[in-house]
Amino acid sequence: MSQPKPASEPEAREVTHLSMEDGHFIGQHGRVALLRGVNLGGSSKLPFGYGHTDDQDMSTLQRWGLTFLRFIVTWEAIEHAGLGQIDHEYLQYIRAVVDKAAESNMQVYIDPHQDVWSRWTGGDGAPMWTLECIGLEPRNFEATKAALCLETCGLPLERLTTSRHYLLSFH
Repeated sequence: MSQPKPASEPEAREVTHLSMEDGHFIGQHGRVALLRGVNLGGSSKLPFGYGHTDDQDMSTLQRWGLTFLRFIVTWEAIEHAGLGQIDHEYLQYIRAVVDKAAESNMQVYIDPHQDVWSRWTGGDGAPMWTLECIGLEPRNFEATKAALCLETCGLPLERLTTSRHYLLSFH
């Protein structure tokens, strides 16, 4: 006889499995699956501070006919303080976003995102301590020209969300 799940463990949801065939996503019934969605969390490439899980936002996305979210999550956001030091508050935030999406009948792909290793090397993803673990000193990257980064370049750059960058490119 199986034991009941502890109250703190979330209930499992039905997962739609997708496969790839000839460059198309194929759903569980063998048909091409069209994913209508958006990227969520462009600002999450910077690890601190969370977005929000507003009911109105999910409702708006649903009204637009969207059914799928690509949710960007970086390693730095989860383990920024050091090896094994998990930010459980951030994990709770991720869970809240996934739950809000499910309430709106939206599927979520959690994208474990990384570009060019770390924001300290000109990209995003891995925490600074990973560079320090291999003997690099990110604080010296500007002087050595090892990487040009927003955090260290010394230029008066305004922090913009990705969507705002796109809008400015059309201006």
